[in-house]
Amino acid sequence: MNVSPNLPLELIEHRSDILGEAHGFGGFLFDASGKLVMKDGLGWLYTTAVAGEKWESWVRPFNFRTFQAGSPTRVLLPRPGDDRAVLHHVVAITEQLFVGLYCDGLGVGAAIASAPDGQFSRDDAFVLRPEVGWETRGGPADGWSLESNGAYLLYSDTAKETIFWQGYDSYYYRKHGSLGDLGWAKVRVEKGSGRVSLLNRHPRNPLAFRKPDWRAARCGGNLAIDVLIAGKRPFFYYIKRETGPIVIGIALSNDPIFLNDTEHSVMDVMLGGEEVAEKFEALQVGNELILFYQSRMSSAARADGPSFNDNSWRTSLRRYRIL
Repeated sequence: MNVSPNLPLELIEHRSDILGEAHGFGGFLFDASGKLVMKDGLGWLYTTAVAGEKWESWVRPFNFRTFQAGSPTRVLLPRPGDDRAVLHHVVAITEQLFVGLYCDGLGVGAAIASAPDGQFSRDDAFVLRPEVGWETRGGPADGWSLESNGAYLLYSDTAKETIFWQGYDSYYYRKHGSLGDLGWAKVRVEKGSGRVSLLNRHPRNPLAFRKPDWRAARCGGNLAIDVLIAGKRPFFYYIKRETGPIVIGIALSNDPIFLNDTEHSVMDVMLGGEEVAEKFEALQVGNELILFYQSRMSSAARADGPSFNDNSWRTSLRRYRIL
């Protein structure tokens, strides 16, 4: 599958590991409008790392001008008995209320903190797990999980509550190469109590991003909300066909929820020995698009050198010139 020739993008830089350590990209801190929280070029980068065979979530200051990161702080651990707590999206609801959507290996959970680098406490009443239907390809739920991602759209924001559409995707982890699709869930955050509630799934789920013969179109997002390509909003995701390597897909639309009048293209291929690229979030600076994501090297690339021979996930970026 080749890169679409008509996309107004030119790759000018690729870095497979901007942190120099085994921390996979989770996401940045965004405000309730879907814009990056950034002051004087500085923001917050959430990552995930493995310790004792368990996936933990960390955060560190991040300079968007130099791509340099500060020291990490661990902010979320798995529950006893779980093997992961991976933050995929963090929203600054108020100056003292930060909501994180995370994956626990079975579904999507919610947690809150009082600061971007504060300890996140789970809201155990929030549960988003697979339902039989499109989330399981019509089969039983066994073997399927749901994961939050970097897709977001503000629905309403008042003095009492914030309601938004949160992107998520299905994932069948028991089959080599995985299966999965993308959807939206409506989430409410009560500003006084900090309670996070699942209101409903979008009735038009899943997003029509996957061709019938593809295994997966998932693990993507539209953040930051103010990025524009050819005058349209982009949504980045990965495409997994029945055979062949993963490629990066892009959807362009004037519809902020990507349900109508959406154009799909192949944006790019795996680079530098990458086997997987996922969890995309982007920043636009002038006529440049900076795409951040999580990557893992192929077994062949790992055999060629010591840099990634631990099969770890890393934080990567690609810079494109918008033509």
